[in-house]
Amino acid sequence: MAGALLGGMLAALLGTVLHAQVLRVGELALPVGAAAALVLAGSVITWCGLWARSILIAALSGGTAYLLVALVSLSAETLILTGTEGPGPEPAAVLAGNIWMFGLAAATIAGIAVCGAVLRGHRSGGSAPTGS
Repeated sequence: MAGALLGGMLAALLGTVLHAQVLRVGELALPVGAAAALVLAGSVITWCGLWARSILIAALSGGTAYLLVALVSLSAETLILTGTEGPGPEPAAVLAGNIWMFGLAAATIAGIAVCGAVLRGHRSGGSAPTGS
């Protein structure tokens, strides 16, 4: 259980820092950091669940990450964490924040689903591909 909490905290911290990275192509700002943060969080959540062989641990890890991100988002100083400066957040930063905040719930559900599928196959006597 401690691993799930630690994994959730790690996913929340690293994802929060990573989500603010924006790729600029001319006038277009692509929130690639938010997508990378969701992949990172989903991977950590899935890894925690598979490591413990429990979808409940995956859910605990994802819930911990989401709770921490939600708590951080309530602060008036949240933009300090992402390194953005200026009088107010620009639209790309707001979009990236929304993708990270609400996408984390989807990444948690996806991680739980992957754990469920893998563990169900493992318990029913299914075998993993050998790669040969």
